[in-house]
Amino acid sequence: MASAGDDPILVTTAPMSPAEERDRRQRRYLITMGVRVVAFVLAIFLTSGWVRVVLIALALVLPWVAVILANAGPMRRPPETPSLYAGEKPHELTDPDRAGR
Repeated sequence: MASAGDDPILVTTAPMSPAEERDRRQRRYLITMGVRVVAFVLAIFLTSGWVRVVLIALALVLPWVAVILANAGPMRRPPETPSLYAGEKPHELTDPDRAGR
């Protein structure tokens, strides 16, 4: 006996697999930390100025941002009706024997 929770999930509405989600979060973390390293190195070689202060601030804040983004779960999308179901209502078939009457 099927219940309401047993409805099939279409591939287009299925969530991302845990492995893909983890890979995406790791990539986001590594990119953010790469930007931090670049900001830190540039702050060392720039001797003075407001750009150096901004780069140091980025180097201090980006680790926190990277961890928050990496630990964030998948973005929840509002449930949507797949295009398979969004269309005209099916028409009732007519009986060929009664079509001429």
